[in-house]
Amino acid sequence: MNLDLHKFKGKRSLAIVSGLLFFLVVAATAEVIAYLLEAKNQEHERSSVVKKVSTLRARLEGELNSTLHLTRGLIAYVATHPDIQEPNFSQLVSEILTQGRNIRNIGLARNNIITHIFPLAGNESALGLEYEKNSKQWPAVKQAMDAKGTVVAGPVNLVQGGQAFIARTPIFTRKGITGLLSEHKPSYWGMASIVIDIPSLFQSAGISEQTDGLALALRGKDSQGAQGEMIFGDEALFQRSPVVQSIVLPNGNWQIAAIPIAGWGSGLTPVWLLRTSGWLLALLIGALIAALVETRATNLELALHDPLTALPNRRLLEDRMQQLLEHHKRNNTGFGVLSIDLDGFKAVNDQYGHRVGDKLLQIAAFRMQSSIRATDTVCRSGGDEFIILIDDVHTRSDLEKAQQQVINKLIGNALVENRTIQLQASSGIAYYPEDGESLDSLLKTSDRKMYSNKRGGQVIDIESASQLN
Repeated sequence: MNLDLHKFKGKRSLAIVSGLLFFLVVAATAEVIAYLLEAKNQEHERSSVVKKVSTLRARLEGELNSTLHLTRGLIAYVATHPDIQEPNFSQLVSEILTQGRNIRNIGLARNNIITHIFPLAGNESALGLEYEKNSKQWPAVKQAMDAKGTVVAGPVNLVQGGQAFIARTPIFTRKGITGLLSEHKPSYWGMASIVIDIPSLFQSAGISEQTDGLALALRGKDSQGAQGEMIFGDEALFQRSPVVQSIVLPNGNWQIAAIPIAGWGSGLTPVWLLRTSGWLLALLIGALIAALVETRATNLELALHDPLTALPNRRLLEDRMQQLLEHHKRNNTGFGVLSIDLDGFKAVNDQYGHRVGDKLLQIAAFRMQSSIRATDTVCRSGGDEFIILIDDVHTRSDLEKAQQQVINKLIGNALVENRTIQLQASSGIAYYPEDGESLDSLLKTSDRKMYSNKRGGQVIDIESASQLN
């Protein structure tokens, strides 16, 4: 029946909406928890990387500064002894090299021409190099001269082979006529250069492209920081939200970048697992709530409705009738009660069985339901008896018209399992407030009139389809 389908869809819609709401609430809660956990994990992971990078940066700065510090004595000596001789130079530098594990060689370039270098073996080709004529090294030399301080250049390709950092420090003298230090304006003597072995420096600092679970990259060639070229590592790493710190150099800096080797989030708690579990839980709870709501709605439907015809039962009728009484008492208006009994229904059950009888009841219920307004109520009060509440009736005449409309729609042939059954009924009405002002009085009046009409001889004729034909 269409009425049953409508109610089924209504219950199903309520269950779906309820389940969906709970699903969304639980899913949203799971998403918030996952988001907070992910943010916390990311913060912890980044903090761990920052700590590791800070340690690496400090080690590299310390290793480099200690190397540069070793040459201060040599620079001070040359500043006061501008005519330094080879034996003195070699003696001083050999002592420095015993402490400088990262130093490949040390050279002096008076007037920017390399005049001294130690050790000489293997570096002979560097002697006599004029910086101003070497386009690759002159910019860094000029930078140190302008800065009047140490500049770390490189990596550079060495004349004697290989790559290294070169720390160049300009040397200025203040020699007066007497040979003693004076307050005269400093005079540029030349350049001291320390060639620092790159692998040794990084090894001493414990740094490589993959260190302590981190992928590292270093940029800032010639102490140019973010503007400098790559020193080692993958340049693309700087585009992957790395932790970036500056390694402070005299008159410049390098930049070191780091991310976890496997990428961000690889070593974290699997938030996706929590998120997936949350969504599955939300789906499960939503389905359970939907099932519970549908079951509850079905149980409520069964408690208040006749399971065969899906019409309201006597319990629901009494509740609605009580509402009508209270409403019409307040508004001083009328309504009607219509009692209906199917004539000869017992004969249908006896002749064709209860299945046919049940289907006939369903047809009768549908006809009555389709003959009234949405504000009216049809109820199956028991067996083959029905009660209809006709709301908002102004006169008894209006109630009688409604009664006639229902009866006209109800009676007539009904086809049930290839049998044509003529459906007849008796009815009686009660009008509020003339026929009673209580539930019992109105029902008694309508029942009395119905049975009076039935005793008047109204019957139902039953014929099979074959007999009619």
